[in-house]
Amino acid sequence: MASVVSICNLALSNVGKSNITDLTEKSAEARACNQFYAHTRDVLLQSYPWTAARRTQFLAEVDNDKPGAWRYAYTLPSDCLQVRWIRPVYAGDGSTLKEYSQDSDELKHPYEIEGQTLYGNLSPCVLRYTARLTDPTKYSPLFIEALSWHLAVRLAMPLTREPKIRADALKVATSAQASAEQADASETRHTSDIVTDFIAVRDHG
Repeated sequence: MASVVSICNLALSNVGKSNITDLTEKSAEARACNQFYAHTRDVLLQSYPWTAARRTQFLAEVDNDKPGAWRYAYTLPSDCLQVRWIRPVYAGDGSTLKEYSQDSDELKHPYEIEGQTLYGNLSPCVLRYTARLTDPTKYSPLFIEALSWHLAVRLAMPLTREPKIRADALKVATSAQASAEQADASETRHTSDIVTDFIAVRDHG
């Protein structure tokens, strides 16, 4: 089962460094992993709408301090890394909602983000976003492969001082991410991303 330490050890192996047993140990490898792991994970999550990190949520309205520009203001979820789209609820009781096919309809609804506030003209407002998914047991093997190589890129210079090792790791990281995205897109097509908001919000709390 994947863990933060196991992913870090993959990254360390990718740059020819020794494994660690714990992130709290007093070693250069552990210190570097502590410094770069969370940031590298979040960058990779934010870069693509990964299925495992996909969340759909009704937003909570807050006081709108930009009434001249937008009709409504909402608080973003605390784990939101990237807003993918917003859209309205079509049914009065929220139990049977219009399904969206793809981005063409979703992009019709503009918004602005400032800090943790989203401004828009929809009420109520449904948000699709990529969450900060911290549980490594939820990552696919290909995502873990991509993450380990992207982390290796970050670790290369502090631990090896070899630009070629970093450059080589970057090439593999780019390829690994492309493979992971392709597999994720294929899974999305097979399982269908066309889901009502009622089901999506119910499933994700």
